[in-house]
Amino acid sequence: MSVLVKIVLSHEVLEKSQFSKFHKEIERLIESGGKIMMLDFSQINFLKNPELMAVVAIVKLVRDSECILLISSMSEQVRILFELTGLERIFQCLPLLEEVGLKTELTVPLGGL
Repeated sequence: MSVLVKIVLSHEVLEKSQFSKFHKEIERLIESGGKIMMLDFSQINFLKNPELMAVVAIVKLVRDSECILLISSMSEQVRILFELTGLERIFQCLPLLEEVGLKTELTVPLGGL
C-alpha cells in the first residue's frame, strides 16, 4: 500500500446513503498502511451541512489513526466555508496539484467509489 492515498471527494460519497461505505473504505486504507490521506476537493464546489459533517467525520477518523490529512484543490466557496467554521485551522491545505507538481502516479485513488 502507498503511504500517500489520494481520495477524490464527490457529493455522492458524502451523501448519507453512501457515506458508511466510504468511511469503511478509508478505514481499510488506513489499516493497510496509508499514512497520508489527501482529500481532493476538485469535484466539490460547495458543501451542504450533512456533507460538511461527513468531512468532519473523515477528519476525526484520520486524526484518531495518527495519520496526516491534506486538502487539495479547494474551491473558493469551500475555502470560505472552512474559514467561517474555523475548519481551516485543522487542515493542511495545498494549492492545486498542478501548482505543487505532485505526480498522480504517487497517489492511489480510492477504489470502488
